Amino acid sequence: MELALKVMPVEQCKAMGKMRSSPGDFKHSMNTSYREPTMLTIADFALAALEAARKDDVEKHTNNLPAMEMNARVVDRVGTLMKAIEMPDGWSERDQNSRARIPKTIRHHAGWRTDLAKHCAIADGYTAATADYERLKVTYTKYREDALRDAEQRKGQADREKAAALAARRADMELAAMLLKYDLPIESEWSDVLEALRGRDQRLDLAVAMEDVRGDWNDGCGAVESALGRFTIRDNEDKDIANDVLGCTRDFEDGRVFRDTTWSYSALYASVADQQLAADVQTARGHARNE
Repeated sequence: MELALKVMPVEQCKAMGKMRSSPGDFKHSMNTSYREPTMLTIADFALAALEAARKDDVEKHTNNLPAMEMNARVVDRVGTLMKAIEMPDGWSERDQNSRARIPKTIRHHAGWRTDLAKHCAIADGYTAATADYERLKVTYTKYREDALRDAEQRKGQADREKAAALAARRADMELAAMLLKYDLPIESEWSDVLEALRGRDQRLDLAVAMEDVRGDWNDGCGAVESALGRFTIRDNEDKDIANDVLGCTRDFEDGRVFRDTTWSYSALYASVADQQLAADVQTARGHARNE
């Protein structure tokens, strides 16, 4: 038995139409008075709101299907009836406000068609809502991807700052220990420590000069020549060292010669009797280069 035809109410899908075009605009509607929301927090909030609006429209559309089907049958039945009795579906008139020599004609829908469109809905805006959802989904997703990159950059910066602060703290503690160990003035910097420790062993003094020139020989090997001027020959090994390094300074072209010669800076460090002092000199040199 066919159900009796009846105009049914249809609720329009309007949730998506209330969504903001930019996810960043949600910042002003978030309850985050205790702190400034991050870009990622805003992105997640916006995406959640988008999905909630989509869910609302989908539920409305699903509930509307029986009513829209019934209304479509009503529209079809009324249209068939009007056609059968030859009732016009519209009428035309000349534009009364036109001042043209030949006024244009305005077409009007018949009253029954206007009433059907107004009171017998066969669409609920779901197609437009779906298009809006798909468009906004792309925009909101890209915003979140940008937010993730921003969060990663911020975390990386925070990690680097934390690591730098920790390294500085360790360096300060190491400097304090070094000053105490060698009874150096409290106001000494790493460069002062290096100078003081170099003065305790001429081989370390020469090794540091050679390693410095190895790292940068734009100004020649003057630093090594100065260290050789302070170098005192005490035994045959000292003589061999002085002759070997002096030979490297003649016709000097490349600081790498101090790395590759027989009495290289590495060999000099290793030849020092007090290896703890040698290690401390290299530590001080590393810090002094960063001051």
